[in-house]
Amino acid sequence: MRYLVLGVFSLTLFSFSCKKRVDYAQYAEFHYLNSTSKKIVMDYPKKKFAIEANGGEYFFEVRGIGPESISPDSYNFGLPINLTEENRIPVTIKIGDKCFISTETSEHTLINVNSYKIEKINEGHYKFTYTFTEADYNRAVNCP
Repeated sequence: MRYLVLGVFSLTLFSFSCKKRVDYAQYAEFHYLNSTSKKIVMDYPKKKFAIEANGGEYFFEVRGIGPESISPDSYNFGLPINLTEENRIPVTIKIGDKCFISTETSEHTLINVNSYKIEKINEGHYKFTYTFTEADYNRAVNCP
């Protein structure tokens, strides 16, 4: 009888603990294009770059693991501003001699994935392209 109880207990325990979790590769490309006549400078912790005027580009990749299927909204945005130890919003970028400020509610913002052109390359792989325009420069304010 003891062996029967031990066998039932073992089968029950193993049936719950043997479920396999599978993670899938997630990959995103973030492209920042400059269609303005001004140089763009990003001086942000963990993301510092400059983009030359009239067609310059900056590119980086984000790799991770996650579920089999993922939507572009899951990536949110490429800049690492959701760090718990530091507040990273708003994001300020210099366009020429002005400061372009991005918040969650800005009209054209680095923080919202909907401001990017989104291309699905394949499952779990997206390309996000953000283009700085003269309209961004016109919305920018004088730097402090």
